[in-house]
Amino acid sequence: MLINVNNIQCRNIDQYKASNRATPFWIAKYIFNYESESFDKKVLDFIEAEGLRLAQAVNDNAANASTRIRSNERKQSNAIAGVLAEYCWKHFINANSLELLVKETSFEQAASQIDLETLKNNKTIEVRSSFPRNGIEFAICSPNYQFDILGPYKNNYKPNEIQKDFYLRALFHVPTPISFLTMFKRDGFPVYLTGGATWDMMADDNVAIEKNLIPEDDINDTEIQSAYRVIPFSRALDCKDILTLIKESENS
Repeated sequence: MLINVNNIQCRNIDQYKASNRATPFWIAKYIFNYESESFDKKVLDFIEAEGLRLAQAVNDNAANASTRIRSNERKQSNAIAGVLAEYCWKHFINANSLELLVKETSFEQAASQIDLETLKNNKTIEVRSSFPRNGIEFAICSPNYQFDILGPYKNNYKPNEIQKDFYLRALFHVPTPISFLTMFKRDGFPVYLTGGATWDMMADDNVAIEKNLIPEDDINDTEIQSAYRVIPFSRALDCKDILTLIKESENS
């Protein structure tokens, strides 16, 4: 497993000179070599098993007003990607701290988001992932189609009630969500930790917006067009900034 941290300067890229992201955006890139590294194989085999278990636990009667039934492959790719995103974010936070800061939360129900929690002050951290087929620079820099940090579902949003303390995002550059199932077992497979946001940012109407979307890592059995509180990458914290805030929250 290799880890690189570098920045994307959107307006220095020819096709993104009109990007809404004016400042450099630091990302952490995790590279797994399933075929040639025994440690990576063990990690990814474990993550795959956990993801398959999570996908099998989906309650088929959980959703209503369904518009399209998701295939088992789609559920599996979303669940495995979610567990892998959680693993990488947990590793990144703990590896860049003097002591362990975060752990996984206990499994309660399959429809719940993949979460982390700080060890000292029990700060809650939601991890979400997506599969941008046009690449990471597109997801961060596109002036018209930039991706977002996902927050609470609109029906659950209460401005004065903290839903999660932090929201984190991971991206997988694959042609389709289904292709993820084979690609993550190839040498050189990258996972991009792109940044995050705080609850205060999600509650601020000058920062967050409401957006209709289908979260890529939603493992429910139906695809429902839903309104979420989100923060576009142009307004989001990068991986360095969100790491700093998580560390500071443990010292407050």
